[in-house]
Amino acid sequence: MPTAAAPSRATAMPTAVVLSGVGRYSDPWHPYPETSQRIAQVLREAGLTVEIVPTEPDAVANLGTPDLLVVDAGGGGNSVDPAESERWVAAHAALTALLATGVPLLGVHAAANTFTEVPAYRAALGGRWVNGTSMHPDRGPAHFAPASDHPILAGLTTVEVPDEERYSFMEMDEDLTPLLTHEHDGAAHVSAWAREDARGRVVYDGLGHYGPSYDAPARVDLLRREIAWLLA
Repeated sequence: MPTAAAPSRATAMPTAVVLSGVGRYSDPWHPYPETSQRIAQVLREAGLTVEIVPTEPDAVANLGTPDLLVVDAGGGGNSVDPAESERWVAAHAALTALLATGVPLLGVHAAANTFTEVPAYRAALGGRWVNGTSMHPDRGPAHFAPASDHPILAGLTTVEVPDEERYSFMEMDEDLTPLLTHEHDGAAHVSAWAREDARGRVVYDGLGHYGPSYDAPARVDLLRREIAWLLA
């Protein structure tokens, strides 16, 4: 008699690591524990298994091989003593090695101003906050307009957030595709961008200053779109 076919194994859920700013990669202005939890909630709703990892040397040195790396950290202007830098050598090397695999990368808000000592991170993200040049207007109601025909934006007309920061005068590589812009002082500033090349897929999303940002349905919808594209 023919044997019955073995039941198919369930497809493993994709995994995401959310690097959440603490210590060296935190700052007084952003509640990273709060925003990382809100990001993790959206990731789980999208069907991912999520681990929130604090930006501590031993933790960053052992990130494993997630299907998606999310960076929700800052602290780019923090001064660090040499002894502290020594503790980070292995962690920075591990982050560099992970990025070299082409892991999909999502940088959120202040992630444009973190891991400034890791050239591979800046190269992967495609842009950065420049101390002394970049700035943001006072936090408040924010209107973001689609800036291209990127698939993330399909059917999107606007992103309205009642209370948000709008990063302006950011440094960007020329090969990036802008996703959203906002107006400041009569000029359009890119608030989010994407890139896909031989290195993999990357999104930088400048929204998400603090927890209430994620109460705006349009902000959460944007994040879901970005996650779907990064993992497609």
